[in-house]
Amino acid sequence: MITTITIFIPLIGAILMLLLPEQERPLRYAALAVAAVPLLLTLYIYFAYGSGLGVPSLTQDFDWIPSLNMGYRVGLDGLGFGMFFLTALLTLIAVVASYDVRENLKQYFAILFIAEVGMLGVFASEDLILFYIFFEITLIPMYLLVGIWGDQNRRQAAIKFFVYTFLGSTVMLAGFLAFGILAGTYAMDSLTAGGGLGRTAQIAIAAPILFGLLIKVPAVPLHGWLLDVYVSSPISTNVVLSGILPKLGTYGLIKVAIPLLPEGVEPFLPYLAAFGVINIVYGAFVAFLQPDLKALVAYSSIGTLGFILLGAASGNAVGLNGAVLQQVTHGLYSALLFVLVGVIAARTGTRRIRELGGLAARMPWAGGLLALGAMAAMGLPGLAVFVSEFMSIMGGYEAFPVQGVLAALGIVLSAMYLLYMLARVVFGPIERPAYEAIEDAGPMEMAAAVPLAVLLVLFGVFPALLVSVQRPGVEAVLSAIGGG
Repeated sequence: MITTITIFIPLIGAILMLLLPEQERPLRYAALAVAAVPLLLTLYIYFAYGSGLGVPSLTQDFDWIPSLNMGYRVGLDGLGFGMFFLTALLTLIAVVASYDVRENLKQYFAILFIAEVGMLGVFASEDLILFYIFFEITLIPMYLLVGIWGDQNRRQAAIKFFVYTFLGSTVMLAGFLAFGILAGTYAMDSLTAGGGLGRTAQIAIAAPILFGLLIKVPAVPLHGWLLDVYVSSPISTNVVLSGILPKLGTYGLIKVAIPLLPEGVEPFLPYLAAFGVINIVYGAFVAFLQPDLKALVAYSSIGTLGFILLGAASGNAVGLNGAVLQQVTHGLYSALLFVLVGVIAARTGTRRIRELGGLAARMPWAGGLLALGAMAAMGLPGLAVFVSEFMSIMGGYEAFPVQGVLAALGIVLSAMYLLYMLARVVFGPIERPAYEAIEDAGPMEMAAAVPLAVLLVLFGVFPALLVSVQRPGVEAVLSAIGGG
């Protein structure tokens, strides 16, 4: 019952937001209270049940449409818990970081909470059709968050996001429907190891599912929607867009496609690993060319997502554990960087890298946290991304040596553009006299950034805090695919 309550608390919050008067301070306090509840419930689950999440736990299962074998089936396991926690955390961070949203505030919070329902639901679904429904619930809210509260290019960005993701999810649904019809059920626990289907049928079903999920990641070259959406969105929306939305695709690969269709996915695994390497290398090269700090962070995000694809394709314990952990660590560092980009742009009036400089002297807190986020993104030892990337590379190298080596070289490329950015923006000369008088990050901005920085350090020093929870779920995937 607690899983369902956690999923739908934000829906109650959305209704509450719409009923409240349009007064900024009460709205923000109410939104903070609503967003805090799922996070507190998730922390309770971790401390009370974390070690027992090897198989789906805290489940609810009842028939929804019995004639079609569809049911409301939810539960939490080690594969989904990390992202369940991250969704609750980053939604709260997005509320804190919503200082850049001034108009139609209660509608903004209501739509954000509806999106949270969909995201939490995806990471707890144990039924293919329910997975798809929650997957789609996120589409319209994110379209509205970008299209209404974005910058001058928001409509074009929102339409591009809608077209790409709706196409991907529709193709994915076709695969789900075919799978359920042929196997006789949509319940994931009954579909393990192909649901009794032969290799040819599994390949035919796996292809559209993989296509839909890779658009959501997005894997290059299916990434055409990402840059416009990231650059045009408010910073608070960026926190959710970068930290959670891509993981709907990667989580679908690890939770649905790979264990439920092992023979169908197997022929695609080398290509999945190749997509991962392309993301890593392409993201690094294009990030180096970006004049806009926000665009640089967006392409950095694309590159780091490639390690999840590589680890997921590996089919071994090290790589899969790395991929599952990377989903969380990527969300932490990308959200941190987007928050800090927002702070810097608000203080200086620009996001152009060549126009920025000297933040270490004038904005020591913002500059220092930006440096920490960048070092996490480049995989510095002692920070959480290093652990997950190292595991993904080692697992990927064991299965695909060439891809593993190229992924490791990709870390060098990311270090080059991130160090250049830091040298220019944080430690470079002050570019404008007006920057002499700018203020550092304020209390609300620090409240959004500091928890993310602390968790990057905490999970870097104590990765077992998450790995111990996710390991049983990874072992279940390995058992389904016959890996080790």
